[in-house]
Amino acid sequence: MDSKQWYLVQCKPRQETKAALNFSNQGIENYYPTIEVIKLVRGKRAQKMEALFPGYIFVNLDLLSLSASKVRNTIGAVGFVMFAGKPQQVPLYLFNQIKRLVIDPIDLGLQPGANIEINHGPYKGLTGRFLQYDGIARSMVLLNILNNETKIIIDNNDISEC
Repeated sequence: MDSKQWYLVQCKPRQETKAALNFSNQGIENYYPTIEVIKLVRGKRAQKMEALFPGYIFVNLDLLSLSASKVRNTIGAVGFVMFAGKPQQVPLYLFNQIKRLVIDPIDLGLQPGANIEINHGPYKGLTGRFLQYDGIARSMVLLNILNNETKIIIDNNDISEC
């Protein structure tokens, strides 16, 4: 029986890829989820890969056969995310949902310039224009507030096309 579980490991700042590589070199299965985002770099749009959870990676291991100090001593890693003094397991269903989300991001089907309406939150009832996705869960939109267009970032669940 396989007694491996997924755990979340905190990494040193901007050293997630180094930690993932070092875990792989030790034969420890790991997962570092990244997403493609569009950023403005010197006034131009550029596609860039960003960490879904900056500062963290997932590792799949059996804590009974592997010392926790091996994880702490891995270059780039700080240690396990703990709860009540014990490394906290990531439920398999949650891990699989994260993997599915990274592989097949939620697409609202909105194209830049599409008219949107806000359904929830402080801007409920306002309309605007969709600009672009901002990662997996948010979008950048232009709202017309007091005859002035204001750019905001809003949760994808709070908008719909109108």
